[in-house]
Amino acid sequence: MNHHLQRAVASVLSPALLCACLAVSPAIAGAQPPAPPSAKDAGARFGQALGVLEICHGSTLTGKAKSLGEAFTGADQVAFKAEAAKVYQAWNGVKACANQSDPNQCKIIMDKSCAAAEAEIGASGTAVPGLVEFMKR
Repeated sequence: MNHHLQRAVASVLSPALLCACLAVSPAIAGAQPPAPPSAKDAGARFGQALGVLEICHGSTLTGKAKSLGEAFTGADQVAFKAEAAKVYQAWNGVKACANQSDPNQCKIIMDKSCAAAEAEIGASGTAVPGLVEFMKR
């Protein structure tokens, strides 16, 4: 998903739903191998990985995730950290979800966000594989 479409989606969706809609896998977009992520894209995936730790039971951060930001310096490092913080904050919004009229809605959002993250950044992820390990169910 390009940055303009992400922003359009973000302006319409609540932060809780944004997590599950962050990106479309490059593998889905075409047959070309994925290019190395930009600082902003890598930051978004790192923020997603940190958010997964907050709400997805049995998840662990991998060494690949821990070293993801090391390739960036200067303005790119600033962009990486800013995007990671923004996405992590959205995941914290999911964690803090409170809907007294239908508390099951929060659980559903969390489950869908975890499933999407596993598909994107889990061991066989379609976006940036291997950032987070998920406990076997």
